[in-house]
Amino acid sequence: MRSLELTLLDKLLCDEEELDKGASWIVEGDTVGKVSVISRGWAIRFKLLDDGRRQILNVLLPGDVVGFFALLFKTAEYAVEPVTPLGVHCFSPEPAFEAFRQAPRLAVALSWLAGQGERQLDEQIVRVGRRHATERMAHLFVELNHRLQRVGLMAEQTRQFPLTQAILADMLGMSQVHANRSFRQLVQDGLVARRGGRIQLLDTNALSQRAGFDASYLEQNALPTPISQALAR
Repeated sequence: MRSLELTLLDKLLCDEEELDKGASWIVEGDTVGKVSVISRGWAIRFKLLDDGRRQILNVLLPGDVVGFFALLFKTAEYAVEPVTPLGVHCFSPEPAFEAFRQAPRLAVALSWLAGQGERQLDEQIVRVGRRHATERMAHLFVELNHRLQRVGLMAEQTRQFPLTQAILADMLGMSQVHANRSFRQLVQDGLVARRGGRIQLLDTNALSQRAGFDASYLEQNALPTPISQALAR
């Protein structure tokens, strides 16, 4: 029997919308007005300084919720841009509150996803602030691999990332020259490769050891599985 949570979630989410790579999706300071769930593709969440420099806060993947706090706040404190063609489902706050009243576990599940984003941001601060350059890059790659596997993507897909040198630099707080040097070091060590414009992970175990990676912040068991699958559909 189909659960109440999944029935309400299907009613809540709009049909999939497609956004082009590089589209201006969410602009910092603009009114958000709705919550979105990524169904396919990759995006980046970032903030811009006055002189145009960019700090990427997180990479957004299938199953991630974007603008969750639009339920509480009116304007976006960050920008979001697709780095591949992106599929999204959205919902507005008013029917969401009614769905949460009928199915509190649905509210808990979505709150769990928002909490996961906060934990990833905590790790991003440590990654940029305290890890050495190649450790930062290896740590990011292993995190993305874990997150993709969590939403059920095939292993070969999880090991190929559509990330440019500019994205890596802005994510990891480096110049592009420094990011290129760090990436080349991982290539020379046989851990990664760049093929067909994508980054391929060759040895995730060795990358984990290089980064000193501890996956405990990527908690796997709190979110009810059917809801997790529906959000990543």
